[in-house]
Amino acid sequence: MIANGIFDLLSIPDDFALTANQKGVVQAAKSGAPIIDFEGMRAFFSALSFPLYFLDYETYASAVPLLDRTSPHKHFPVQYSLHVPHADGELEHHEYLEREARLPDRLVAQLNADIGSEGSIVSWHASFEKTQNKEMARLFPEYAAFLADLNERMVDLEGVFKANYVDARFDGSTSIKKVLPVICPELSYKELNVQDGATAMDAWQKMIASDGDEADHMARNLLSYCKLDTFAMVEIYRFLSKLAAM
Repeated sequence: MIANGIFDLLSIPDDFALTANQKGVVQAAKSGAPIIDFEGMRAFFSALSFPLYFLDYETYASAVPLLDRTSPHKHFPVQYSLHVPHADGELEHHEYLEREARLPDRLVAQLNADIGSEGSIVSWHASFEKTQNKEMARLFPEYAAFLADLNERMVDLEGVFKANYVDARFDGSTSIKKVLPVICPELSYKELNVQDGATAMDAWQKMIASDGDEADHMARNLLSYCKLDTFAMVEIYRFLSKLAAM
């Protein structure tokens, strides 16, 4: 594109060789509006099974393994947030944060108590959560069936924004940090002390090395961040479901 003097999305010729995802972004930019595949969106929603569980993990990894049975740069969950919307509009919330350096045995036990045996598990970039579930199943065989079931029931909300709802205002990304300000501008990570996964890792490491008020303060920051991740998914889901019903 640079060699052809193309420096703007609007200047890209219609016959320029692009991937399908790139073409969607260019088309959205040129039209000045999102490109929406209503049928594809409805197919996504029709495949969901209720109740819905909106799940997000935060993990820790380090070059030098922190614990036995981990390896360099290998992630393991240290917290989760879980939102469960009900038909009457009530939004149930569960969360867990490990406050000491240990494998996530207590985390997965609590998750097993918080998630029922039926309903879709909704995540964003679900391959990450699925990988963590597989790793935890290897570490804790007693929970292997539960974790395998989670993966069977898991759906990826991010996929809608790869195929069915393309907006150039996402800057070519389908990260929830890019989608949320466009879809739900009233929600923002900007006021949080923890705003991304890398910062969350750093905060968790500092929390387990601290005590008293300092550790409690970091814990609250971590819980607020992870809670917003799943609440954001709920609000994005609600936005899309209204569109799909049109």
